[in-house]
Amino acid sequence: NPAARVALVGHTDATGALEVNIAISRRRAASVMERLASDYAVPRQQMTAEGMGWLAPLATNITPEGREANRRVEAVLLTTGQNDG
Repeated sequence: NPAARVALVGHTDATGALEVNIAISRRRAASVMERLASDYAVPRQQMTAEGMGWLAPLATNITPEGREANRRVEAVLLTTGQNDG
């Protein structure tokens, strides 16, 4: 759908300073955006890459498994272009 817009939101675990983790999570999201554009021909202008750092964990940051689960990229559909408003 050429009218659809998606935000790719990167996340990290809670190791380190927030500013550093926001930069890491933004790079993580940008990497996914590049892969979608280059390997799957998703137009770059339909995507944005954002970073949240460790502000929205899915799991505890106390265990290695929890920290691993928190290092992720989520795709958020912003608009489908079909009567979204």
